[in-house]
Amino acid sequence: MFVNKVNSTANYYSNIAATRYTNAAAVRGVQKSEAFTLSKEAQSFSEMLKKLKSTSEVREDKVNEVQQKISSGQYFVSAENIATSLLTNRY
Repeated sequence: MFVNKVNSTANYYSNIAATRYTNAAAVRGVQKSEAFTLSKEAQSFSEMLKKLKSTSEVREDKVNEVQQKISSGQYFVSAENIATSLLTNRY
């Protein structure tokens, strides 16, 4: 099972943005014509990154569901599905 590291990716992109751009209000002596303003798309992207950072990388409900099925003996994966997955990920 693959676990996407969403928070790690979000942190990477937000760190890049933070190092490239500074808050115009924090920089003294910046004139309004020199101030940097984010577009609506960038602001929306920033909001999405915040939401991604606040979510857990592990879906506890799915983990608990699979654990319960394994412990009760109801979890079954066919050999064909395993082989297909291995070949798909390999090639």
